[in-house]
Amino acid sequence: MTRLRLVIGFNTIPLALAVFLLGCDAKRPDAPTNRELAEPDSSVVQDSTGYRTTLRSKPLRIVSTAPSNTEILYAIGAGDRLVGVTTYCTYPPEASRCEKIGGFSPKTISTEKIVALRPDLVLTTCGMQEAFTQSLRELGLVVLSYDAATLDDVLCNIRLIGKVTDQSEPADTLAERLKHRTEMVRARLADLPKDQRPKVLLLISDSPLMTAGPTTFPGQLIEAAGGRNLFADTEQQYPKISEEEIVRRNPDLIVVLDKIGASVALERLRKRSGWSELPAVRNGRVYPFEDDLLSRAGPRLFDGLEQLATILHPTGEKP
Repeated sequence: MTRLRLVIGFNTIPLALAVFLLGCDAKRPDAPTNRELAEPDSSVVQDSTGYRTTLRSKPLRIVSTAPSNTEILYAIGAGDRLVGVTTYCTYPPEASRCEKIGGFSPKTISTEKIVALRPDLVLTTCGMQEAFTQSLRELGLVVLSYDAATLDDVLCNIRLIGKVTDQSEPADTLAERLKHRTEMVRARLADLPKDQRPKVLLLISDSPLMTAGPTTFPGQLIEAAGGRNLFADTEQQYPKISEEEIVRRNPDLIVVLDKIGASVALERLRKRSGWSELPAVRNGRVYPFEDDLLSRAGPRLFDGLEQLATILHPTGEKP
């Protein structure tokens, strides 16, 4: 695939994290109530910002400008209606075969291509795409925007997009299944005392050194998976950190957002000055992790939660 990347160590900053660094705000001021989700008039739909519109018929030609929305569409059985996606929409593999309308930032997306595809629905996201969303509406296109700040928000978006695409039944089934998986992880770790929750350093990049704060998806997933975010006390979403502070805080294990092998990740950290003496490095507790599973606001976040919980608390260990 072709990726536009911020080259600052470990080869990349994941797209979703780069979006946050550029100021994406995932607040949901008017999240729908259960009553609204069950509203009998299926032609009236809304997005995660509270914007409402009326659909005259089931959308059959959909353009997605966010990988998270693309993944949700495929997961609920509406992926075959996609006629345009971004170059970042790489999962599932079928998404790569759709017409490309550009990258993720508005300046890389071709409005002309979107219009030429004659969509009856465009799904965007918030943050940097907010003004772009409004510009598409001014052209007469039906546009709904979805963003998420928590796992519950993701479940809500799945249900909302299910209603929009007339796929409520599979969407509700998927949301319930993902919710159950989350509850299973949380139940297994609920009584875990603090001293059995490992201190986790999540490295987004190593040049500069950068990690994830507590309000981000990676930060939330570390805690939900039975760990303690080494930098849970930061107010920033993705702060730069110093080697001295990492050594002082002494992580029990290190998760590296990269698709390199475990041995490569470990060797890379061993070569850093002073890092070979860190117990996490000395004991080989360095784990590469696919960035999308911790940062992309779609169904695979729940895979990331389960995989992270297995790393932090392998099967057979207490609890």
